[in-house]
Amino acid sequence: MNTLKINQQKTFFLAAIAAASLLPGSKANAQETLKQETIDIISTNQPKLRDAYKLNLTASLPSVDTSRPVLKYQIPALNLNFMYQATPLKPLALGRDSLGNLQNNFVKLGYGNLQTPYVQAGFGSGRHENYNYGLYVNYTGSKDQDLEDKKYSNLNVLASGTYLTEKLKFDASLGYDRNTVHYYGYNHDTASFKTSDLAQTFNQVTAAVGVENRPQNDWAFTFKPDVKFILFNDSYKRTENTFQFKIPIRKQVFEDIYVGAEGVFDLSTYKVDNGKAINNNIVAIHPAVDIIKPGFVLHAGVNPTWSNGQFKLLPDIVNESHLIKKKLILSSGWISYFEKNSYRNLANKNPFLAGLADDMLNTRVEEKYTGIKGTLGSHFNYNTKFAAVTWYDQPLFINDTLDSKRFITVNETMLRAFQLHAEIGYIEEEKFQVRVSFDWYNYNKQEKEVKPWHLAPFQGDLFAQYTIGRKFHLKADLFALSGSYYLLPNKDFDKTSSAWDLNAGASYDIGKNFGLWVNANNIFNSHYQRYYLYPTYGFNIVGGVMIKF
Repeated sequence: MNTLKINQQKTFFLAAIAAASLLPGSKANAQETLKQETIDIISTNQPKLRDAYKLNLTASLPSVDTSRPVLKYQIPALNLNFMYQATPLKPLALGRDSLGNLQNNFVKLGYGNLQTPYVQAGFGSGRHENYNYGLYVNYTGSKDQDLEDKKYSNLNVLASGTYLTEKLKFDASLGYDRNTVHYYGYNHDTASFKTSDLAQTFNQVTAAVGVENRPQNDWAFTFKPDVKFILFNDSYKRTENTFQFKIPIRKQVFEDIYVGAEGVFDLSTYKVDNGKAINNNIVAIHPAVDIIKPGFVLHAGVNPTWSNGQFKLLPDIVNESHLIKKKLILSSGWISYFEKNSYRNLANKNPFLAGLADDMLNTRVEEKYTGIKGTLGSHFNYNTKFAAVTWYDQPLFINDTLDSKRFITVNETMLRAFQLHAEIGYIEEEKFQVRVSFDWYNYNKQEKEVKPWHLAPFQGDLFAQYTIGRKFHLKADLFALSGSYYLLPNKDFDKTSSAWDLNAGASYDIGKNFGLWVNANNIFNSHYQRYYLYPTYGFNIVGGVMIKF
């Protein structure tokens, strides 16, 4: 509640009366006495804002105009005159193949210090859409200057060809191999023999035919059967005929799963002049499933095998897992397989063999292994493996007690060993590469024999190759071989010496069609014995010319 009192002053009222007397019709009484008045105003003051007026707006989309507008264009015609008149389009003929002509033929000739002739030649058909064929010939030999009977020669001839159709690929080959050695492993001071009594010549004729389908994509069904006939004989009228038939098939069933199987028939018959025939047959079926994923590979299968009438169910399991993609791969497996001890296979291992034993069995090998492999950077690669290996019915070579310069085989029923394999390599395109590898076997148990005769526990290899200016090529190969045990006629045993063997070679291209080459073997001139009483050839060097056309 606020109270306001106003007192009108005297001067204010006098001014008001004077103004009123001047108005027309007004009556003035100058002598009238002025009165003082007091006015009291009492009121209640409550300030209040006026209510605001609010607008209520409701948003809505405009209606859709579904009518199709009619647009009309009027483009004035322009008449332009060009001085240049374009020529009409015409298809052009394809240019000629930019690839140059292949040098399908070559002849390599040379001669060495151990009366070593060297002839090698190859002839090919060149590029053809539906077929190709070729012929290869090789001949070499050596004769030691100190021992007249220490000599050998080797001849190889191979003709092969391929014919292609839209859906099939046919392969055929015919080869002949002739390898002559001499039994020089005897005391030349106390004994002598005619050359004809020491010469041993192995002849082999091989004919093979195969067919393979050409699938249009990875999901297609693939098969590749092949048939091979092998005729093998020697100078002592020992003959062995072999028939081999393999038919592998494979099919992709899912994005990363493949199924396949392989049937194997390996039938051999060994005969001696006026002797009985010995049959050695292996029949096997290899079904398997392959799972191939990024960073993971699994091969799982079994190998039911019949060897000389005996049945074995063999494991076939291999796995690779990428711990670090491509850099660290864990590889492991459990596999088992048969090595056929035919006369041809054993003679290739030891050419001084005196025939095949009547009770010879095929060797069953079982491996359980694990290891790591991979790449380091863009140039290095490595591979390691540690395995427990068991050989059942392993043939071992011992000197014949009646004729020590020839070898016979004895059957070791079970031989066990731990194996360590390691290799590492460096590759820089085609310019430089180097690789070192070794295999070490710790033979720890034999059931029948005292020692693993003529089995070397350690073998190593260091290989290097370097190219200078794309014309000058250098290479070197260093081998390391540990000694092996051999049996003496008195039933005692001894061990051969370990050895180092260095080979080196060089070649230089003179233009496009000619080149020079030289190879030096056994640079250390070490006469080590891979088999007892048979020292190797010493230092030898062979050089010559290469012609390409």
